[in-house]
Amino acid sequence: MGAPPELIEFDPDVPSHVVERIRQLAQSHDGWVNMQPIVDEQDVPQTSVGLLGWVSAKGPAVPEATWVPGEQKRSGAVTPDSIGLQHRGGPKARLTLADAGLPIPPGWRILSDHPKRGLVLELPDGTDPDAIVDWLVRAAKTLSPIDLPDRWVATVHRR
Repeated sequence: MGAPPELIEFDPDVPSHVVERIRQLAQSHDGWVNMQPIVDEQDVPQTSVGLLGWVSAKGPAVPEATWVPGEQKRSGAVTPDSIGLQHRGGPKARLTLADAGLPIPPGWRILSDHPKRGLVLELPDGTDPDAIVDWLVRAAKTLSPIDLPDRWVATVHRR
């Protein structure tokens, strides 16, 4: 069994501890990082319950961002890093983000843009972790149905 996840509470304007963990995991190709705003339960809108809630094509009310390092293959080749953002911003999040002045950066490739599974992007080699965290937080704020706080938590997983 692996080590328990490390929790890092952070302000998105000063994500240095999270950025450092991403840099470490990018070098070791070991683990992943989830990031989510710290939201009071009373501020989260109620979701529908029952059959319609299960088949609804909506993501979570509180967005969750994920960064995953590329996988090192036996041949020595490394697959690209990727990021994901589960959100309740509806279909075609890429268009909503572009309309809000936050387009997907050049070189970042869309793998999926689904209202329930979220937005998944492949990153070019050497993408700056500061830019990754900044873009994910701004995208989460843009796609969220609620105002997000300035405190977030990162959950650092190691395999």
